[in-house]
Amino acid sequence: MEGPFRPASTADNLPSYYQDLKDEDITASVRNFDDERHFDLFDRQARNPNSSNFFIDFGDDDAWCAFDLGSGSISRLLEAPRPANLHTRWINIWLPYNQRDSLHALAKHYDFSPRLLALMCSDPLPPKPKPLQTKKSSSTLQSRRSNKSHKSHKSSKDVSLDSEESIGMTEMMQSTQLELVRDLSHYHIVDEVWHWSSVDWGRRFVCLGYNSLHNVQTNKAGDHVEKSDQSLDVPHGKRVWNWLLLCEDKTVISISEDPFPFTDGELRGHELKTLFTIRRNLVNVFRQLSKAPTPLRESSIIMLPVRHRIGNSEEETAHRPTDSPGLLFYYLFEDWFTTYSLVTRREHGYAAELDRLRREMLVKANLHHVDQLHHIGCQLAVLKRVYQSYEIIIERVLKKQEATLASLKNSHIVSGVDSLASSMPRVSSMPQIPEADSLLGVSLSSAARVRFERLKDRIILYALSEIQECIDQKESLVMMNFNLIAIKESFAVERLTKVTLLLAKVTIVFMPVTLMTGYYSVQFIGVEFTVKSYWVAFAIILAVSLVALFAFSFFSGTMEGKMMYRPLSRIMYDISKRWLLHRKKKGY
Repeated sequence: MEGPFRPASTADNLPSYYQDLKDEDITASVRNFDDERHFDLFDRQARNPNSSNFFIDFGDDDAWCAFDLGSGSISRLLEAPRPANLHTRWINIWLPYNQRDSLHALAKHYDFSPRLLALMCSDPLPPKPKPLQTKKSSSTLQSRRSNKSHKSHKSSKDVSLDSEESIGMTEMMQSTQLELVRDLSHYHIVDEVWHWSSVDWGRRFVCLGYNSLHNVQTNKAGDHVEKSDQSLDVPHGKRVWNWLLLCEDKTVISISEDPFPFTDGELRGHELKTLFTIRRNLVNVFRQLSKAPTPLRESSIIMLPVRHRIGNSEEETAHRPTDSPGLLFYYLFEDWFTTYSLVTRREHGYAAELDRLRREMLVKANLHHVDQLHHIGCQLAVLKRVYQSYEIIIERVLKKQEATLASLKNSHIVSGVDSLASSMPRVSSMPQIPEADSLLGVSLSSAARVRFERLKDRIILYALSEIQECIDQKESLVMMNFNLIAIKESFAVERLTKVTLLLAKVTIVFMPVTLMTGYYSVQFIGVEFTVKSYWVAFAIILAVSLVALFAFSFFSGTMEGKMMYRPLSRIMYDISKRWLLHRKKKGY
């Protein structure tokens, strides 16, 4: 693995803020983020799979960035107060399971709960073993348990039955607990439940945890092996867990799950393509924070108003230090390109798949289509729950935290309401805390709030409504498939009935002739039949039978001959017509 990234430049004069930290890694790594030379290197490092972390301190006029800092350097950055011109900080961490010290430094500074820190430091989900390995491991575990129980039974011959039962129950409880812990790891849950989400509030932060889905479909052989192991009931694409925090000191922290944790940074071509797709939104936000010329700067769809503004009015300028953290927090959460590519854009994957199945059904419907529609319905249901979890996250973020009388009455929090203040006991020996400082979470600026509300409307209008429409179309296609199968079977039954009627009519036509032939074959005494008389009787009886059968079919409405075959004259007419058209094309 390559060493940490160090931009080779000594021309920049670092602000005294970074020099006063007395940290060699910081002074060697931090460079001007608005400088075109440094930004090009930083941009490539943001797409490097071996990068571990970075931070950006920025304001309206200045921005400074560094990659791959250690936990000690991050601690020094957190402890030192930032200058006013660098009002916003963004800390991003990749490969969190390899940076537990850095996560502990963040948790200590912002007072994360132990459970939240443990979830962030969780080990990645190991690859699924092959069935043979699973069977072997289960048999090994069973043999170990049997040996352990055998030894326990052998060493406790003189113990009472109650003690033996208690020992067996203890081992069973321990075994059950170990299996429970093993099966309920954090990444196991988020991989099994794609709509799993979390909103945690602290005195100094608000934390979002959610799965992001990325539309990654390649035809590489490596991907084929991976997809064959996955269930058909989950959406196609790559799932990645994300932590996103907004802290009270205008710091935004983003932590992403490693999509390829067991490759040691050696990614193949299609894996690199997947990684670039996953980091697309993050890299776009990263580029938009720099004032250096960046790729696709003039593209309107990816412009972000975090540092780039048009006007400089006093009203706008005064709110930028408070708006920037919330805007950065919002744009890291709003990965609209992913939503657009999954279900929102026209002729997306699920709409095209449903249309393909509809066209196949019209040609030939069978029960295999029902199975495909079932899996598509399961995938759409998972997507629906994922976007509903996003909607719930936004509602929780926008919900205003309010103090109650129960939380203030027996505490040392000073309320601004006179009715609450009169009911509080006066304790002069304990420090008094303002009510605003006692509330959980970090309040968003109005610029971020209106964008979160807009995102909620987009999710409802463009994502959830589209998914519901596809689900309804899937249900209608299931009914159409069964109806087409029923129609096909009814046509088959009708054709069989017509064939049976035709055979019956033929039998009826020749039955009188058969009786006549039997009559002529009888040897009567004194009676002789000639050949002529036989064929005359044969013709008369056959003609009468045909006329009688035709009359019966006409009056009873059972003349289905036209639906069984075309007349010979029509066949000859069609052949001659095609022959004439062929000669005409040849120019004869």
